[in-house]
Amino acid sequence: MHLHRRPRPRTPPRSRLRPPRRRADADPFGPPHWMATFDTPTPTELVTAFTTVLASSYTKGPDAYLSGMDHRIDEALRPLTGAGWQRTDTWAATTCTAPDQLAGLTYSRRLPDSQAELHSDTHRWLLWGGKDGYHSRWYASFTSHTPIHLIAATTARLADPTPVLRYVPEVPSRNRGAAHITPVTPPVPTPLDVRRAAAARARTTIPRAVVRAPTAATASGPSAALPVRTFRRR
Repeated sequence: MHLHRRPRPRTPPRSRLRPPRRRADADPFGPPHWMATFDTPTPTELVTAFTTVLASSYTKGPDAYLSGMDHRIDEALRPLTGAGWQRTDTWAATTCTAPDQLAGLTYSRRLPDSQAELHSDTHRWLLWGGKDGYHSRWYASFTSHTPIHLIAATTARLADPTPVLRYVPEVPSRNRGAAHITPVTPPVPTPLDVRRAAAARARTTIPRAVVRAPTAATASGPSAALPVRTFRRR
């Protein structure tokens, strides 16, 4: 298997830069079996959930991480519907929408061309969150053969109401009204922290910019992962 992030041309689909992608290949010089895409503002918890399960699956052999056709799509939808998301089925697609309308998932029932999935903005699975806007909405997508259990790990983390830690500037202003924000008191420095800070200052001769105390924000509810980081390349 070959995994990598591939920067794409700076062309703005959906009013944002094309994101880096992760792909899985049986042959590093052949076409990938599947591809998962997380754009830069995607909450880190979702990427971590996906890659953690992927790493575990890798140890079990190719059958555990190269094929995505052995399980029903309901496995990936169940964490969302179990959290109260509304599911709608039509002849063209299955969608799940969060109760606050600030996150959703779309599964296309029409099998797209494999090359279109890998080389264009055609998606079998599309996951999104946040209010519509360049800095306030994130997207993640998965091609047809992405293992369902990897997508399920991602949707389960998205539906998890456990609060997440964010610095205030990392929460887009358009999403703050939907988040339950609780300031977190910075921990008291230990004597070891003080000694390390003094040693670091002694080694540094370049003046440093003043950094604000690490005020943090937490969010809870069906769209707990909606607060996203400010836009930057990974």
